[in-house]
Amino acid sequence: MKLNQRNLGDTVVVELDGDADMMIVQEFRQVLRGHMKGGTRALVVDFSKVNFVSTPAWAVIVEYFKHTQKSGGGVALAGLHGRAEASFNIVRLGEFITHRPSVEEAAAALRG
Repeated sequence: MKLNQRNLGDTVVVELDGDADMMIVQEFRQVLRGHMKGGTRALVVDFSKVNFVSTPAWAVIVEYFKHTQKSGGGVALAGLHGRAEASFNIVRLGEFITHRPSVEEAAAALRG
């Protein structure tokens, strides 16, 4: 699993590449907590290169989401497909976390 970050205008994009399993959870949590502490207002997590997402990885997303609810920021997910999308639907995160097919659409959803 690789984890990269980039900016798309005023939005931070965290790109995951590979399975989001137990091997990446600690690093993923550290990156998102860094954005919490740094006051990132808009964050998109790009899952377009991810085939599998473990429950602990979803927990990291939920932790960040809860933080954004308190701080007034926003988080959206992009590119969910296959088993990753199926697990997203099973845990019903789509009921409260924005998700879109592309990073650009997810960033636009955060802007309004």
